Amino acid sequence: MLPGCVMVLRGKQLLWACLILLVGSLGVSADGAGVTPDKNIFGYWKSLDQGKTQSIFRIWEDKGKIIGKVIKQFPKPNGDKPQEICTDCPGNQKGKPVTGLIFLWGLTPDKENSKKWVDGKVINPEDGKTYNAELELAPDYKTLVIYGYIKMLVKLGGSNTWQRPTPEEMQGITGS
Repeated sequence: MLPGCVMVLRGKQLLWACLILLVGSLGVSADGAGVTPDKNIFGYWKSLDQGKTQSIFRIWEDKGKIIGKVIKQFPKPNGDKPQEICTDCPGNQKGKPVTGLIFLWGLTPDKENSKKWVDGKVINPEDGKTYNAELELAPDYKTLVIYGYIKMLVKLGGSNTWQRPTPEEMQGITGS
């Protein structure tokens, strides 16, 4: 029996109640999209440079850890085409196309803040450098701040704010 099904119901009522609960529980898909896709970090986000969208990526959870993958790139603000290959990336990422690149990994939920993920890594495809990473979802659920840093005696780094892509920017993207 499904959790939440009430034993008082009989026959068809019980069946319908259980089906409603089952369908509702399936509302959240593997990439975090579902009933309230804008209430979590899962799904699609975009990065901006000088107010122009530079890339769209998908964030999902696998075995309790957050992963991010570049899905689509756009021309740079000056009109140059986007970087195609991660020439300076380390290890098995070296020489791989930027579109399709796993650039974010290993983040886990913060124990004190339910809208924050910590202890991950992020790679900058432009220079191939890997940084420690944290993500925090804004209270309005419309922006996601990434903080990339190196650990010395203190955390030294910078942040970037990501936003949800528009339907127009999502054209041509199918469940990557």
